[in-house]
Amino acid sequence: TPTPSATPIQVSKITPTGTTCTQFKNGTAQTLSSINYSVSNGVIHNVNPGVFFYWVRVTVPAGSNTFTITQTITTGNFATFFGLASGSNVFDSNCNSVGPTITQNGNTTTVQWNAAAAGTYFISIKYDPHSVVGQPAPSPTTVHYNLNTTGVPGSTSGIDLIKQ
Repeated sequence: TPTPSATPIQVSKITPTGTTCTQFKNGTAQTLSSINYSVSNGVIHNVNPGVFFYWVRVTVPAGSNTFTITQTITTGNFATFFGLASGSNVFDSNCNSVGPTITQNGNTTTVQWNAAAAGTYFISIKYDPHSVVGQPAPSPTTVHYNLNTTGVPGSTSGIDLIKQ
């Protein structure tokens, strides 16, 4: 007889614009696997889509909480990281915003909030790929980025920057 197995809870995911907290929480959010770019005169000219989200599920105690999200480029052929776009947030288990403070310094995004209660929270970081526009086109043409939340096992999600 087959043994039923529980579906693993998704810890993190990179998603397209318009993804809601409820979609990520319920495991129904679509995955965004790549950002396309065009080249003009040897530099990146345009990117599509214009924004994307990195979601991560965390379990925290009540009180002050801080998480660090790090971007890394694993292909070694590029050095420009995605910028932070307005619209990042942290949600409680009912998908209500908890009013976080979110800052970026280079490849590191810091997320801070005060949890009213211990439990599961959803961090949603909105990144802007336009930060790569104007940079010399990478060679080879595909760049792989990983996003990871320090101290959260299974939180690494990746996305490719691909020449159109």
